[in-house]
Amino acid sequence: MKTPRTLTHLALTHLARIGTAVLLCSTAIPALAVETSEPIRIITIDSADADFMAYAYGGVLEGFGYNVEYVRIDYAAQIPALETGDVDVSTAIWDSTGWDTLVDVVATGKVLNFGSTGAAIEEGWWYPSYVEELCPGLPDWEALKTPECVAAFATIETEPRGRFVDAPADWETDSQVRLDALGLDFESISSGSPITMIATMKAAVDQKEPVIGWGFVPNWFFEAVDGKFVKLPKDEPGCYDDPAWGPNPNATMDCGFSKGFVWKLGTKGFAERAPQAARLLHIFQVETADVSLATGRVENDGENIEDVAADWVEAHRAEWSGWMK
Repeated sequence: MKTPRTLTHLALTHLARIGTAVLLCSTAIPALAVETSEPIRIITIDSADADFMAYAYGGVLEGFGYNVEYVRIDYAAQIPALETGDVDVSTAIWDSTGWDTLVDVVATGKVLNFGSTGAAIEEGWWYPSYVEELCPGLPDWEALKTPECVAAFATIETEPRGRFVDAPADWETDSQVRLDALGLDFESISSGSPITMIATMKAAVDQKEPVIGWGFVPNWFFEAVDGKFVKLPKDEPGCYDDPAWGPNPNATMDCGFSKGFVWKLGTKGFAERAPQAARLLHIFQVETADVSLATGRVENDGENIEDVAADWVEAHRAEWSGWMK
């Protein structure tokens, strides 16, 4: 069962869940010799926003003399990999799609919640604003019920159904489940990668063709293009376990998404093996605008994600170099 993800819930649960991490990591530790020669294994998921934060944190660790190893893992496999100890750290848990599993794994005691990365997020069903001329009534989700809207979004691949350009399958957006629960005649088409998803949408936008699909911020494309998120029924606990809740009395998942944050997780073994590195994870924060800028430099300008993160590390050296004093 999914747990509610309102901001109040996030704040209260965050305070409760990071208690263990604070106890382990908040002791004032001066800048001493690195306590382990073993590499700190940080997850990357092949998504510019998440990987920017992973490489930025890794760059800070390297600045203090730690060995760092980056481990490529699918988004959905992060928490199981942390629970088994195959990796040490994730800086890429989006609470709107991963909060329930985050709460569950922290409850085991094997994984600690080190708090928000500082990156505020919004995600859901996105479309460019010019689509409203072809689908009157948007951004209200019920506009998508009309035959003219469905026909506008239909493609050779999906007709007579409308096309929904979805995120990679391992992101677990539940888009098709929600489309069906809301009685919308659309077919979700999973993208091979975030870059592929955005490229598909950008191609449609460049030609002023109708397109709707998964959108998220921080990301350069969804912030640069004039567009909107569809207004879906409010995300509440009953949506996930009570069919009587919401517009469809016979189905769950007939709701939208809450805004939230990207969270940092680390294993208990990591905190015990490298308490100073764990303290750095607890302190580590980025600005949402920095993440957006990074995604644009990688996905739009073709720069290397490691170089972009290295620039952030250098630009913030005066800040992070004082974290261990």
